[in-house]
Amino acid sequence: MSTVEKTYFEADDVPTAAELNKVYDDLATASASLDDTNMAAGWATYAHLYDPASNKPFNRLYDYQNDGVIPVDYNNDLTWDVVVDSVGNKCEVDLNYFPNNKEIIRLHMSGLGGEHEVVTDYDFVGADLGKPGYYAFRIVIEYQDSGGGTQELIAGYWGYSFTTNGLNRYDTSPAQSGPSINWQTFQASTLVKYLGTTGVREYKKAKLEVRLFDGANTLQITRHQIQAVRAKR
Repeated sequence: MSTVEKTYFEADDVPTAAELNKVYDDLATASASLDDTNMAAGWATYAHLYDPASNKPFNRLYDYQNDGVIPVDYNNDLTWDVVVDSVGNKCEVDLNYFPNNKEIIRLHMSGLGGEHEVVTDYDFVGADLGKPGYYAFRIVIEYQDSGGGTQELIAGYWGYSFTTNGLNRYDTSPAQSGPSINWQTFQASTLVKYLGTTGVREYKKAKLEVRLFDGANTLQITRHQIQAVRAKR
C-alpha cells in the first residue's frame, strides 16, 4: 500500500521549494495508483464527491414520474414488450450516453395498482403452476453496440400475486379464488455494470414493462415512475 510521509523541519531550518512540495508530489504519485488493494471500506464519503462551491450534485438523474389517478388496464397474456404508460406517456427515460468500462447505472421503479379484475387465480398442475394469479414487471435498457441495431438488456424481474394466499393454492377441484389485493404498491431497485470496452455501447433508454400470465385477468396501474442514476462525469 502506498504511503505519503510528512517532512518535519527544525527551528532555523530553511526548507527548499522542492522539500515543501514533496508531500504534494508524493500524494499525486500515490493517487495515480489507487486500486482495491489500498482503498479501505468507507474511504469515500459525500464530502469527497459534493462540490459546495457550485452546489452541483455528483450524480446525473434521469427521471420519469406520472402521478395521475386515472387507472390504466392491462390484459397482455404471456407477452412482454408492453410498456407501462398513461395516456400515451410511456414510463421510460432517455439515456443517450456511452458507459465507461466497469461503470454502474442504478435503476429504480415503483407504482400503485388499482382495483384489479381477477377471473382466474387458482393454481393448477403442469409447467404453468401458479401463473394465472401472477403478474410481473421488468426494467429494460435499450442499447446499441457500434452503430448496430437496437438490442435489449434485462435489468431485473419482479413479480406479484393478484390474490391473497389464504386458500389451498393447489386445489383445482373445484377451482378456488381468493380475495384480490387491490391498491398494492410495487417497487424495485437494481444495479447494472457495463464490462465492455469504453465508447462501444450506447445506452439509449430505460423502460418499465408489465406482463400478465392470464389474459382473463385485468391489472390496473395508476401512479408509476422510473429513475436511472449515473455517476457524474
